[in-house]
Amino acid sequence: MSYPRPMTLPDSFNALFDYLRSRGYAEGSILEYRRNARWVTKFMQEHGYDSYTLEAYTAVIKFIEQSGSYEELSEYEKRRYHCATVLYEFQQTGTYTFRRKKAEESIQGGLKAEIESFMDYRKTLLLAERTLQQQRLNLLRFNIFLVENGITDVNQITTEIVLKYIQERLARFTQTMIISALSSIRQFLFYLHETGRTPINFSLVVPSKSAPAEKRVPSIYSENEIGRLLDVIDRADPKGKRDYAMILIAARLGLRGSDICQLKFSELDWKQNRILLKQKKTGMPIELPLLKDVGEAIIDYLKYGRPQSDLEYVFLKHMAPYEGVRKHGPHALRHSLATMLLEKETPLPVITGILGHKNPETTKIYLSVDLKSLRKCALDVPEIASDYYSGRG
Repeated sequence: MSYPRPMTLPDSFNALFDYLRSRGYAEGSILEYRRNARWVTKFMQEHGYDSYTLEAYTAVIKFIEQSGSYEELSEYEKRRYHCATVLYEFQQTGTYTFRRKKAEESIQGGLKAEIESFMDYRKTLLLAERTLQQQRLNLLRFNIFLVENGITDVNQITTEIVLKYIQERLARFTQTMIISALSSIRQFLFYLHETGRTPINFSLVVPSKSAPAEKRVPSIYSENEIGRLLDVIDRADPKGKRDYAMILIAARLGLRGSDICQLKFSELDWKQNRILLKQKKTGMPIELPLLKDVGEAIIDYLKYGRPQSDLEYVFLKHMAPYEGVRKHGPHALRHSLATMLLEKETPLPVITGILGHKNPETTKIYLSVDLKSLRKCALDVPEIASDYYSGRG
């Protein structure tokens, strides 16, 4: 069953709901789509989009992803993400195949055996579980496309089918998702050739994309700007006490937003004035000093600002139902701390430990904004003989 592409957003949603019913979706599930459809509609109205074009879809996804990567989103945000993607695919194709399946779900049909073999190999490289899950998801989507196009054997892979997937399916994703998908497909195709499964190295036809966001020059605040940011927070207000403590932790300790939001009482060691936690992004443990001003800000919030709750999280939302707060990107403060440490000539390995980086190379990114050190690398411009300007040089 298919539909002509509707011209208006309400028509698009109504056609999608009818389509989902034809596929046997329960009314409860369709109601969930309706709730998120209303949110997408409101977002487009507020941002001046008249139709659900690729530009509008990308804007919606970027807004949702500002809380972090897909794996870091709340279940509520993931449902919005899913609804927005389903609507775009349905509007473009009159059908819907995108399903963000659980990473541990078994891949069925097509190149199942080859993908499972590849994932087993990737596990031997001791990659982060988060990386493995994303690669598996990328290859699950690729495999679904191959099966839909009649590719059920590794010997049926062609340059044309690889490029068709990239052009038809990846075009609607965000830049970050495209980069991740291309990387996974390229590695998988290279693996097939290296292990003798394909006589041709199809990885060579997978285009390269720009470097991931982590490679970009980080944005930072000056020390004075951070001070002004903290000064404008209303610390007489309970929510202000919370925000002040959270921002101070980001600025003074450089913790990621996801770790601050999920900070637990059990991770605060008041006796030894330290914070001990396992980082959500890398899975690595980290120990940081519980600085005096940070500790005082936390205590002020706990005594006079935090809602009454038995939840294990230190920082809570200030409206019922009370729950842990969500991350809203304090990375600039983290970058700022790294830059300040560089300006004080703190060794890179020490900064790596403070920020909890898994790879020391990541810390080197901050050298790009360490102007003090960069100036030391500047070379004097050589003098040019005066006769050069008279044409005798």
